[in-house]
Amino acid sequence: MKRAVALVVWLSLGELLPAQKARQASANLPPLPEVETARFLPAIRNQVRAAELSARAHPTDAERVGKYGMLLDAYEQFEAAEVCYRRAAMLDPSAFSWTYNLAAVELQQGEYEQAARDFSRAHDLSPRSLVAESHRGESLLGAGNWDESLKVYEGVLKQDPVSATALYGLGRALAAQGKAAAAVAPLLRACELFPHYGAAHFALAAVYRKLGESKKAHEQLALYDADKLAAPPLQDPTRAEISSLDLSPNSCLRRAAALEQAGDIQDAIRETERALELDPSDVQAHINLIILYGRLGQAEKSEAQFKQAVALNPNRADAYYNYGVLLVEAHRIPEAEQAFRRAIEINPHYAEAHHNRGTLLDEQGRPDDASKEYRLALEDRPDYPLAHYHLARILANQGKNEEAIMHLLKALKPEDDRTPSYLFALGATYARAGDRDHALTYLRQAREEATRRRQQQLLSGIDQALAELEH
Repeated sequence: MKRAVALVVWLSLGELLPAQKARQASANLPPLPEVETARFLPAIRNQVRAAELSARAHPTDAERVGKYGMLLDAYEQFEAAEVCYRRAAMLDPSAFSWTYNLAAVELQQGEYEQAARDFSRAHDLSPRSLVAESHRGESLLGAGNWDESLKVYEGVLKQDPVSATALYGLGRALAAQGKAAAAVAPLLRACELFPHYGAAHFALAAVYRKLGESKKAHEQLALYDADKLAAPPLQDPTRAEISSLDLSPNSCLRRAAALEQAGDIQDAIRETERALELDPSDVQAHINLIILYGRLGQAEKSEAQFKQAVALNPNRADAYYNYGVLLVEAHRIPEAEQAFRRAIEINPHYAEAHHNRGTLLDEQGRPDDASKEYRLALEDRPDYPLAHYHLARILANQGKNEEAIMHLLKALKPEDDRTPSYLFALGATYARAGDRDHALTYLRQAREEATRRRQQQLLSGIDQALAELEH
């Protein structure tokens, strides 16, 4: 009989423990945040309000609380989002997404040590998530824990040797430890895997500067300036879901830019038009549509977008610049020159507008005026390859071969699809100057690069120039 009583007592205590824990956890839950939404666009305000009401109606439902946090996160309300994610993670400690998103907003706010701990917890919940480990490495770097960061990135690279993000992190960790020479290889590899990786080029420039290699540092800085914000895409479906919630015009424009880069102009236009549905006064959307419609050959729609843009803001130089590009493609040259001139009046340091006006003047047989525009472009953007190239052509035609060669050499970095043409021009200019050895060197490089890029039309001209020099 005593045994039976004891057993009943033991079971009763066992049944009480979870309830006690639940009450204790509930007592420790952070309260749901209140966010001022008056400054949001109506569609966004309604979206956020609906998520908040759902969370308040079910304050112990991790999914609803977490979804509220995701919306706040999408609109960069990181402090409030952090509270929601923390509450959701406490309500459902086994859910990867709430802990991972919590760590992500902590990292965004510079809470590096806490972010590193939470990314570690997220990785424990989903051990295959290399993106959580990459972010943990970044958090440890921010916290100054370089040794541990190094180990994390090395671990990621064992599983994914071609992760440009992890290679960049590894290079940064080595550089932070004072191992500049060792940092070069992973940073170079990151740039090889993703040539437009702005941050990696910047880190590599800093490393080269420490090593006393100023020329290489300058080259890397030029590459950084060309792609400051570009970074390799991470396979991160959890954070991608948050981005998809963002109904703001800027989010639409970011998606449109990515679609344009991928060559999907129709969808880029749809995203840009969606931005205008949300905010008809968004001048940037109108300016972007000038070019997007132009790329589809829809000149009338492009012109209509230009008129709407300048009606909203007559002092946007990029509106006139984009319109000028459209007019050049339509062979309306006098109007195009006027558009570029207006862009320059608004922004005298608009290098691209100076360059494009220079090409129009050059085609009109006004080389001196064109040279002035190219030089003005280079004052504002010294690493502008096309401006160096076009100025060099004029100088070479004027017999100023030495100065032309100087500009052509500067046009070679950073490399792009025009590089074979620059090398061809450089070889031809050396030949004009009577320097056969350098001429052959650069013409052979031009042939190699043109072959690699399958530029058949250019190859025939290069081969002809080489044949004349070699025989």
